[in-house]
Amino acid sequence: MCLNDGIKIQTSSDGEEEDSVGGDEVETVDEEYPLITLYPMITEADIPAELQETVGKEVWDMTGKEVGLVKGVEPVKVTVKPNVTFPQTPQYHMAQDTLMKVAQLIDDFVKQGVLKEVLSSPCNSPIMGLIKPSGKVRIVQDLRKINDIIIKCCPVVPNPAVIMFQVPCDAEWFSVIDLSQAFFSVPLHEDSQFLFCFKFLDRVYSWCRIPQGFSESPSIFNQILKKDLEALELPFESTLVQYIDDLLIASKTESDCTADTIALLNHLGRNGHKGAYLYSVCAEFASFFSTQIQRKTNSIFILWR
Repeated sequence: MCLNDGIKIQTSSDGEEEDSVGGDEVETVDEEYPLITLYPMITEADIPAELQETVGKEVWDMTGKEVGLVKGVEPVKVTVKPNVTFPQTPQYHMAQDTLMKVAQLIDDFVKQGVLKEVLSSPCNSPIMGLIKPSGKVRIVQDLRKINDIIIKCCPVVPNPAVIMFQVPCDAEWFSVIDLSQAFFSVPLHEDSQFLFCFKFLDRVYSWCRIPQGFSESPSIFNQILKKDLEALELPFESTLVQYIDDLLIASKTESDCTADTIALLNHLGRNGHKGAYLYSVCAEFASFFSTQIQRKTNSIFILWR
């Protein structure tokens, strides 16, 4: 860890647009959703040749639809507050082209065991289809009413401003890895699956993994990945920074960064994580969640967005 006067922090007010959402029966959404950044999907051409030869294929998702399943994790059981009324919220309106893409993704998730069709459920929470720049769709569910009736655990998500001070001042090379759809890799206990049901095209579906929109998903996954990383030994002792499903490797040399990036990716694949997107690979400049990092003479330059 290095704290010195050379670290510079600057704020930017860049805004992002929020995608419109919708389904069959229509309900108006009055409350704004947090903005979600949607990144392009990685292709084989984006993976450096050295990583293609040395990293197992199980960690990559070349289709944008494949989901991992973390190993050695007990299914998550959700506790509901006493004497609650289970919500039955109608589906939002969804544009026809988005609807067709969502239908295909649901079918893919059913085949992978991420979703299953059920006869009925006392709960219904509408889903939304967010279109990525690649044209593919991401499913997000409006689980606000479910979040209101569950007993929450203590949040254990790290403070972004604090973890950036883990980046050492002498780091000059950086790799940034994001685990796409990471929450879907964590199994959900069968007794809790009814809480997260949704109706789509006259069928009822239940998640078999913890879903996007569930208030506890970030904290749960953060702890699971943190535990997995405790067993990882980076051969050149680069600094590894974790923020939920985003990982930053900071190294003194390019060769150290390459070797430790390979070790990290293979470790993730062996533990059932999938969908690694490489936003920086052994680069002198990196963007980590909402922070840009660059080596400057005698300091690390950090730009907050």
